Amino acid sequence: MSVGFTGAIARRFAGLCLSMMLVAALGAPAAAQAAPLNADPSAAGEATLPWRTLGLPGDLTLVGANTNQDFAVPVPTGFTATRLRGLIHAPVDFGAGFVEISDTTGRFLATVNLPAVVPDQAVVPFDVDISAAQVSGSKLGLSFTVREAALPAAERCGLGEQVRLSDLTTVFAGIEPAPTTVASFFPAVLQRLTIYAPIDADDGEEQAVLTLASAVARMYRPQATAVTVVKQPRGAVPPPAPQFTRTVVVENGDAGLAVVNPDRGDVYLKLTGRGDQLAAQASVVATQMQSLVQVPDARVEKAGARGESDDDEVSFGEVNIAGESSVLRTATLTVGVDRAALGAGRVDGLQVHLLATHTPVQPLDSASVTISVNGQALHTAPLGENGRVDTVFDVPGEFLGQRVNFAFGLTFSPRQLCSPTIAPVSFQIDPRSTLTMRRGGPPLAGFGAVPSEFSPEFLVALDGSNPNQLHYATRVVANIARLTDAVLVPRVVDVKAAADARMGALIVANAATVEQTSMRPPVGGESSDVQVDLRDQLRAQINRGLGSIQTFADEPRDRTVVLVTTSGAWSLVEPLFGYIDQQPEGWSSLTGDVLAAGAEGRVTNLAIGAEDTAPIAAEDTTDWQSRVAIAVGGVVLAALAVAAALLWRRRGATPQED
Repeated sequence: MSVGFTGAIARRFAGLCLSMMLVAALGAPAAAQAAPLNADPSAAGEATLPWRTLGLPGDLTLVGANTNQDFAVPVPTGFTATRLRGLIHAPVDFGAGFVEISDTTGRFLATVNLPAVVPDQAVVPFDVDISAAQVSGSKLGLSFTVREAALPAAERCGLGEQVRLSDLTTVFAGIEPAPTTVASFFPAVLQRLTIYAPIDADDGEEQAVLTLASAVARMYRPQATAVTVVKQPRGAVPPPAPQFTRTVVVENGDAGLAVVNPDRGDVYLKLTGRGDQLAAQASVVATQMQSLVQVPDARVEKAGARGESDDDEVSFGEVNIAGESSVLRTATLTVGVDRAALGAGRVDGLQVHLLATHTPVQPLDSASVTISVNGQALHTAPLGENGRVDTVFDVPGEFLGQRVNFAFGLTFSPRQLCSPTIAPVSFQIDPRSTLTMRRGGPPLAGFGAVPSEFSPEFLVALDGSNPNQLHYATRVVANIARLTDAVLVPRVVDVKAAADARMGALIVANAATVEQTSMRPPVGGESSDVQVDLRDQLRAQINRGLGSIQTFADEPRDRTVVLVTTSGAWSLVEPLFGYIDQQPEGWSSLTGDVLAAGAEGRVTNLAIGAEDTAPIAAEDTTDWQSRVAIAVGGVVLAALAVAAALLWRRRGATPQED
C-alpha cells in the first residue's frame, strides 16, 4: 500500500462547498410505481421490528399522570405502522387508570389498562392498533400519557407514581419498493449496508469505502446499521439485496455515482472514479446532500465538507443542547453533547455558564436544581422569586466521557404539600448558555477514547496480510462513527506512515508488522509469544496466538491508536466483532483497552494499559515502593492465571496457518 494520499474529502473547508454536475435534470419524473424489493415471502407483507433495532429505547418509564413522553418511530419505506406491542409492568403508586397512546397531532390511537398490583399481573402483554397514526417525513410520532381516576385533594401530589413499558415492538405492513434515484436509495430504516470492493482495491477505493461507511453509520445513528465489506473481482455484479438492506459497489472508473437497475429487485448504487474522485462521490452522503439528487445518476465535481469550529466557546443552541421539564416534588431533565462535537482540539475540561428560566418560587416554598455531569454531582443552585438561573461551574476532565450528559435534578417542595391550587414549577434551559472548552491534556486511552480522539480526521492503515482487512477496518470505523454527530474523516496511508504520525490512527496489521514499528500496544508479541505491557512485562507462550482489538494512548506522538491485530490466524479477530455487535450499546459498552480472543473464540475484555500504568497520586506516596510491589504482583499473578488457563485449554494444540 502506498504512502497515504491527501484526498479532497480530507481537507476541511470553512463551509459547505458541494457542486455537482447532474447527468439528468433534478425534476426528472420517477417511475409511477417502483417494483418491490426482495422481501421474505413467508412474512406476507408484514415486518415486526423491535424498537431497539429502530434506534429507540426498548423500555420506557412514565412518571406521574397527565405528563406525556413522545417518540419518533422511523417507518420503513413503503410500509405503514399497524400495531404496537409490548409489556406493561405493575404500576407504582397509581390507582385505577390507563396509558393513552396518541400521535403527535393529538389523534387518539389506543389505550392500555394499568394492571392491578397482584402477582398474576406483575407483567401483562399488550397489542394495540395504531394504524390511524399520521406519518410525517418517514417518522411516526407516538405520545404516551398515563390517565387515572380523580384523587382526593390530599393525594394529588407527593406520590412516586410511575409505570414501565418494556419490549416495545412495532408491526408494519407493506412492501419495500426498489429505489429509483440516488435520493431514494437510502431508506428510513436500514439494517445492513454491504459495500463491494475489488479484491485488489487500491488506496483510492479503500478511501471511498471507509468514507462511505463512516457517513452511513453517522447518518443512521442511533440505528445500529451493520456495515460490511465484501471483496469481488472487478466488474462483477453483486447479488440482490434483501429487504431493509442496500448494496453499494465501489470501483475505479469514470467519476460518478449511479443507481444501477433502478426499480428492480437487483438494484444497487455504484460509486466510480479514480483517486480523490472516488471519495468525492461519497461526499454526497457524508454531507447528507443525497436528497437533492433526485435522478438515477450524478457526478460530484468537488467534494464538500462541513467546516469544523475552532472556537473555544459555544452556546448550548449551537450544539443542540435544549430541554424543559416540570417538577412537583422531584424530576430529572437530562441533555448532552458529544465530546467530538466540541470543535477541533482535545478537550481537557469545561466551564459551564448556565442560564435558565423557571416559574418564580415564593420565599416560603423551596426549590433547587442540582447539575450532575455523567453521574457526578457538581453544582447546586436555588430556584427563587426572580425566575432565573445564572450560574457558572467547572467540569474537570476526569468527569468527561465521549458523551457529556448534563442531568438537572429538580426539586420543588411547596409549603402546602397538597392542594387543588398547587401547580408544578416549569424549568427551561436557555439556549444562550455557554460551554467554554479548556484545550489540551494527554491523549486518551482505552475504548472510551474515541470518537473524540479521531475527530475530525484520522488515519487508516492496512498491512495487506489478509484480504479481509478492509472489512475489519470498516466495521471499526462504523462502530466509532455512529457514536457522534460530528463528521469523522478517514484517510488511508501505509502502516509506517500511520505508526510514525502524530494523528489518531486505526491500524489493521499482524503482530509481525506491529513489532517492526516503534508502537508499544498493551498486548504484543509474534506467533505464540505473547507480551502483556504491565509495569513488569508479562511474557507467555500461547499456542495459536491471540486476536485483539486494542485502543491505547501513543504518548510519544500525543495521539490515540486503535489496533486490530493477531499473533495467529486472522480468523481469531472474527469473534471480537461479534462480541461488539452483541453489546447493548455496541462500542460504548466496552471497558478497558483490550478485547482479545484465543483459538476457542472466547472473548475477554481487559484493562491493561491505562489503569495499570497510572501514576501514584501525591497523597499516596508514603511507602510507595511496597504498594507498587504488591499491586504489580497481584496483576502479574492474575495475568499468569489467565495465560495458564488458556494454555491448559489448548494443551496439545498445534499452530494453524492463516
